[in-house]
Amino acid sequence: MRNLHYTVSELISKTRRVLEISFKDIWVDGEISNVHYHSSGHIYFTLKDGSSELRCAMFKSTNRVLRFQLEDGMRIMIYGSLSIFESRGQIQFIIEKLEVSGVGALYQAYETLKNKLESEGLFSIDDKKTIKSIPKMVGIITSNQGAALKDILNVLERRAPFLNIIVCPTRVQGDGAAEEISSAIIELSNNRNIDTIIIGRGGGSIEDLWAFNEEVLARTIYDCNIPIISAVGHETDFTIADFVSDMRAATPSVAAELVCLSKYEILQKMESSYNELITIVNGLINSKNFILKNISNQLSALQPLNKISANKKSLNHIYNTITKLIRYKLNNNNYDLDGYEKQLNNLGPKQVLDRGYSIATSKETNKIIRSAKSIMTGDLFSLQTREGILEAEKIS
Repeated sequence: MRNLHYTVSELISKTRRVLEISFKDIWVDGEISNVHYHSSGHIYFTLKDGSSELRCAMFKSTNRVLRFQLEDGMRIMIYGSLSIFESRGQIQFIIEKLEVSGVGALYQAYETLKNKLESEGLFSIDDKKTIKSIPKMVGIITSNQGAALKDILNVLERRAPFLNIIVCPTRVQGDGAAEEISSAIIELSNNRNIDTIIIGRGGGSIEDLWAFNEEVLARTIYDCNIPIISAVGHETDFTIADFVSDMRAATPSVAAELVCLSKYEILQKMESSYNELITIVNGLINSKNFILKNISNQLSALQPLNKISANKKSLNHIYNTITKLIRYKLNNNNYDLDGYEKQLNNLGPKQVLDRGYSIATSKETNKIIRSAKSIMTGDLFSLQTREGILEAEKIS
């Protein structure tokens, strides 16, 4: 038997053809590791199980329909054919389809993107823009063929017929719908008269609503400088657009109710504001009147005649006070004088004589004799009594 002889290239090429014929259109189950998104658009990773590894390649033409991002540790099922990368002699699996094991691909894509955007802060409450309660103009992005647009317009006609509306029709499902909605948002954001944008559609399956779960739309909503209300599907439907938008409405009709106060609510608000304004104005008027009255009183007090009159009143008051004090002092002094007079009268010679006393007077000097030692024995003196004067002589 003749031994076969091959060059390396020949052997690898022949092996590739054998592998591609023998292992074509098969499914392989495993766990992703070392995933790499190449700048060319191709995706490369390793699929492994407990004991072996298999290099895999998913080319750009195939992965453009992939709805989610591949991550290490994800368990998947791949469909395609086994081949060899000839320049390196490496076996690799060329992927034509890819599914998440045990979980729907779209649901996995939804959860993966949701977690990614949330970790980046696109759902942050702090970044939500305030929705004006009474906008001047509202932009609506939805299909012009669906019931959602009719519902929104009917509600706005009933609640806020004064509102200016711009409708920007787009596709709301299918390939390219997310890009159309994103373009419409960018177009409306350039209109400075628009205060709020509503994006939405009616209910449907996760496939129908998928345009609102696309990353391109999520980032456009986040970057928009105009507040956006997301109104996608029914009350129980939640899309990525709902989490990124500044407000989420359960349905398109609810979005129409949230975008603007009703005409009745505006009238009530105006009436309340009017009453509040009247109260404030009346308070200001009363306050200013009080200030004016004080200023008037101060000016009046500064007038010459008024000042003279005020000083005259003050002088009269001082005069009356001084007069009263003088009278009080005079009365007190008169009372004291009467007392002194009585004391003097009680001490006078007459009062002394009336009480039975007598006054001795020298005959020679006519002075009162205050002591017996002041005259000599035999000297004559007079004794004045109450009844008259007696002549007397000192005998010892």
